[in-house]
Amino acid sequence: MFRSIVAAVLASSWLGIAGCSGDTKSAKEHHPLVVVGFDGMEWKVAAPLIRAGRMPHLKALIERGSAGYLYTEKPALSPVCWTSIATGMRKGEHGIDNFLDASGTPYTSAQRRTKAIWNIASDYGLKTLCVGWWVTWPAEEIDGWMIAPYSTAGQNAFNWKGSVRKDLPDQTWPRELFDEIVPIVEDVRASGRLKAVAADYFHVPPRVELDAVEKNLMLQTLWSIEADEIYLRVVKHMQARPDVKPDLTLTYFGCTDVVSHRFWRYMEPASFRYSIPADKVAEFQDAIAKSYEQADRILGEVLAGAPQDANVIVCSDHGFHAEFIDAPRDDGLSGHHLDGPPGIVAMAGPDVTAGFGQAAILEGKGDIEDAGFIYDVTPMALALLGVPTARDMQSHDGGPLMKRMVKKERREVAKGDSVRSHDDGFRKAASHGPSVDKSVVEDANRALAELGYLGITSDDEEERTRPPAKKKPAGETKQPPAPTSTPTGGESKN
Repeated sequence: MFRSIVAAVLASSWLGIAGCSGDTKSAKEHHPLVVVGFDGMEWKVAAPLIRAGRMPHLKALIERGSAGYLYTEKPALSPVCWTSIATGMRKGEHGIDNFLDASGTPYTSAQRRTKAIWNIASDYGLKTLCVGWWVTWPAEEIDGWMIAPYSTAGQNAFNWKGSVRKDLPDQTWPRELFDEIVPIVEDVRASGRLKAVAADYFHVPPRVELDAVEKNLMLQTLWSIEADEIYLRVVKHMQARPDVKPDLTLTYFGCTDVVSHRFWRYMEPASFRYSIPADKVAEFQDAIAKSYEQADRILGEVLAGAPQDANVIVCSDHGFHAEFIDAPRDDGLSGHHLDGPPGIVAMAGPDVTAGFGQAAILEGKGDIEDAGFIYDVTPMALALLGVPTARDMQSHDGGPLMKRMVKKERREVAKGDSVRSHDDGFRKAASHGPSVDKSVVEDANRALAELGYLGITSDDEEERTRPPAKKKPAGETKQPPAPTSTPTGGESKN
């Protein structure tokens, strides 16, 4: 059922008080939109699982919609890519160009130079529920509800994805929402749910003796499992509140990336230049597949609480492949993505084209289709929400993603509906984020250093992304094609 713009504007009458810039504008009629992000999800893993019946919710979504490759940044760093997804801008425009800023502190929302989709939605009287998205701390004053984790490893050295911590302010908007969220966090950590979910990833107890590295891989993964469970519980809690009726829902889950970094060599041992013990392969070979099954469970639970008439976008920031090095890393990591392998996108809903890309993913017939770029997501989402696109965005018309996956009728409604920029009146970006306790920053830096993410540039990655001489991995992920034209906004200089 279409949302009435009159109702949206009335429901947002407090918008100016909430701190959003400019006068509230009017959106056209639209269906609700739900965006679910899974970090590092890769079609080479997901498609066979879908065909095997192990990801029924993603399968059902594709059966009534479309799917394909989503091309990304290079180097593909999570805070950069997810900010590009949320702004429609390259890193040179939005300003989040790595994990850490020049001062060595994790980037924060205060340092972003451009509006994100939740700011733009607020300007047009639309409500947003945003949970767990990268680089959203401190939570911004939007028309709606935001749960903003501290970027990167805010909690401890193990969990380099964000989560909610009790000793950090401004993790929610409205601010008083924090007291409502803390009991959910504490319940997840105390209820034994983490142990139960962990058993869905690993054999508990392990069937073989593990060395210190392998134990650490499991321990690091447990912290990310916990973060995802917290995000899921928070989303479900907010969906159950009768007063929470967002036009736009965005939520992020990170464990598919965390598990892929740590267990790729066990899933695909033939792709590595060094040997992996057979008993360890048997122990961990299904860990990545099980993380995808859990992602599918999460997707099903999020969609179960969403409006039935919602348009849905499922996407990842990049894909994955084996890290091609001659000997095992000391930390045991083996999955790689810094060279920008494409991620996934799948869409369904009343405004989504049905059929694009289905045969390759659902039936294994032909190659998976190229759908678009991460910069296409926000302008396309704005069009689906009845909000003008902006001509200074990288794909100001929604790019190939909108052309291939949005119905012609909806494209016609959005055609020509654009503004020069949505950033007029946006606050000036801070040179650095708010003060954070030194121990929090040290935890973040230590975890990033362990992953090899500090000081990464696109020139550093040739050796780690060169296929092994002995054998090319089966089903090697496609690499991004060169753009056929330069979208509005130009190439980033960073």
